[in-house]
Amino acid sequence: MTIQAQHSAFYRIDKITRYSLAIVGIVLSSIVVTAINPAQATPSVETLALYNQAASGDESKVDEVYKQLNDNLNKQGATPVNLVYLGSTQALQGRDAFLPWNKMKFTEKGLATTDKALNLLGNLNTPLDQQDIVQGLPEAYLTQAMAAVTYSQLPDLFNHFERGYDLFIGLLSEPQFEQQHFAATAWIYHYAIKASLRANDLEQANQWLQIMESKGPQHADTIAAKALITNT
Repeated sequence: MTIQAQHSAFYRIDKITRYSLAIVGIVLSSIVVTAINPAQATPSVETLALYNQAASGDESKVDEVYKQLNDNLNKQGATPVNLVYLGSTQALQGRDAFLPWNKMKFTEKGLATTDKALNLLGNLNTPLDQQDIVQGLPEAYLTQAMAAVTYSQLPDLFNHFERGYDLFIGLLSEPQFEQQHFAATAWIYHYAIKASLRANDLEQANQWLQIMESKGPQHADTIAAKALITNT
């Protein structure tokens, strides 16, 4: 690939990633952030608020979020949620990097850190009802959702879309997930529908929309998801 082609490709990556992660920040900022046990190595309310600003496009907040998340990890050890937010923040660093090779470097670091979050989650033996509640969701569900969004929203160049879509399918099919408050899960259904449309899986998209309409027909994410399907 020529230097000119690299710049063109990574301009598209920057544009797509900036938009996708900005929406993540916007939807998460509307959810009440709580944690059962603040001593655990999950991000603090303040750090999550800062992350939401960074994800919404405030480049000046990204490095500070990274510092806080990394400091928390070094002091208290890793948790799936801490790692998945760290991975997303590294992706934000890739979003904001000027040079294409730096965009690739930071994004790949973010993917590797997100992989670690999922691997750690696989070894988590804490029952769902005893897990920290962050962004209105148990730690396991939020970790999977954030990873699914990160993977599925990146361009094909990174070869993670299928993994992200599989995470959505597995997560949204869990009976206990369906019992969570819709105010905390609506954004996940919305992004899952976006992924299903990207996968040309209209049947699955409509199934998820039916669930959204049964739980919150007037919710902003339900209306937005319906518009996505209607305009397909």
